[in-house]
Amino acid sequence: MRQPAITQYIDTYWDKLVRQQPEDRKTLIGLPHTFMVPTHDPTFQEMFYWDSFFIALGLGGTRYEAAIVGMVENMAYLYQRFGVIPNASRYYFLSRSQPPFFTQLIWLAYQSKQAAGDADCATWLQTMMALAEQEHASVWLATAHPHQRQVHRGLSRYFDINYLDTLACCESGWDHSTRCNGQWMSHLPVDLNSILYLRECDFAQAARLRGDQAAAEQWEERAAERAETMHAVFWDAASGFFYDYNYLNEERDLENPSLAGFYPLWAGWASADQAAQVVEQWLPQFMRSGGLVTTLKTHSSYQWASPNGWAPLQWIVVEGLLRYGYQQQAREVMQAWCSLNETVFERTNAMWEKYNVVDPAGEVEGGKYGSLPGFGWSNAVYLDFKRRVEQTTIERWQLGG
Repeated sequence: MRQPAITQYIDTYWDKLVRQQPEDRKTLIGLPHTFMVPTHDPTFQEMFYWDSFFIALGLGGTRYEAAIVGMVENMAYLYQRFGVIPNASRYYFLSRSQPPFFTQLIWLAYQSKQAAGDADCATWLQTMMALAEQEHASVWLATAHPHQRQVHRGLSRYFDINYLDTLACCESGWDHSTRCNGQWMSHLPVDLNSILYLRECDFAQAARLRGDQAAAEQWEERAAERAETMHAVFWDAASGFFYDYNYLNEERDLENPSLAGFYPLWAGWASADQAAQVVEQWLPQFMRSGGLVTTLKTHSSYQWASPNGWAPLQWIVVEGLLRYGYQQQAREVMQAWCSLNETVFERTNAMWEKYNVVDPAGEVEGGKYGSLPGFGWSNAVYLDFKRRVEQTTIERWQLGG
């Protein structure tokens, strides 16, 4: 059967994204292994932290599957060289990091190595997880400059070494959004702390695999303590949703609900009752004809806001829905997103960084640099969703935790 045009496009587009940069060149930081950039556009020719995880979701079974392992090892190299995995592999990005999906990417690479029959995969896993534990402690749980992220009740914020809100926003990946009213340095983000919770679960699982029950129990206790605090800080019982939290004013950001509020379902620390409220009361508010809108507010110059939808956030929400058994809702999100991608592809002959989920024929909010074609994480999430919607029972990714 002939391959659809959109999957042909994606298959050949990987060739445009693969890079090798073994030595430093101008602002580019040299990396030891092959990696993927988000787009062929010359503006973004470096390896990005959280993009790499979502891109890797689409590389399994392709000629570039080995890049999954390579990107993990590149991140390990960056951490060992600079003491941080930067926003991306440019010198001017060393002042900040990005959403820390390192452990989840490690699991993906470990699964790839296992499937290939790599006899060394168990040792490799423990080596990478040990580095991730170091990154967790020295960057994400640090309480002093240059990584002053843990600031309130054991929870962390997004940060930049220059102490600028706008750059801390860039570390969140949501540059820019209606979240936090622009005051990122004074907020505890619900998505970040959910990621840190899942990382602690990942460390526990890695410890169990190596037979270190004591370490596994310690990590489980730390994750449980974080979850208890997050329930108190992020959950608003009156509205039935999770919000970012202004720790200086000790107030939840109730005016700015966003898809970040679904991260507790993805990470698995929401209670069944909380998940039910989020799904029943809030999922319909975010759902549009083309998928999930990023925020309920529209802003004329913010790309991480309505009417835009983003592939990584669709994926996070779907994974959360599946974790709590909401198969039909997950299927509806995936079908809407894939249909939108296909509709726009028919009109433009390209995949895109972001999409207008409110009006498939309308323009996206371009933010500071417009709308970029390609696009690594959109390609990968489309392939993952398309595969899963064809299943009778949709399976959740099992990536540790």
